[in-house]
Amino acid sequence: MIHKQQAGYAMEDIIAGLWEALVRNYLNNVARGKQILEPVVFQGGVAANVGIRAALERALGEQVVVPPHFGVTGAIAAMLAHEAAVAARYGGTRFRGFEVGSLDFRSSAFECSGCPNLCEVVEVRSKGKVLARWGDRCGKWSMGVAPVV
Repeated sequence: MIHKQQAGYAMEDIIAGLWEALVRNYLNNVARGKQILEPVVFQGGVAANVGIRAALERALGEQVVVPPHFGVTGAIAAMLAHEAAVAARYGGTRFRGFEVGSLDFRSSAFECSGCPNLCEVVEVRSKGKVLARWGDRCGKWSMGVAPVV
């Protein structure tokens, strides 16, 4: 890029060349050997870059769709895949829903004196029920509590 700038190329042309190179790199290294079928959905933070989107459309010869929430689409897909995998394996999930943030809970900590480690164990409770414990090195306190998924 520095050489092209020194040679007098316009900044717009240099940036366009960078977009083209990034798309080629992706297609040749990440997507190599994979069939890319329509609809092509572009997600992640880079999807905000209209230049890379245009370069990808030119390289594929296809329209590229950028969903409204492109920055979190991958995370949502991962959460749904995890939920489906857990459901398939265990017959259901312990996912408490997105309203978990409004639960009335309290956390506290105590020092376990069961061994020389003197671990600080953190405990989270809601409605008198222990939801989670962690911090014990031996598992004495955390093993008996089902993790909140």
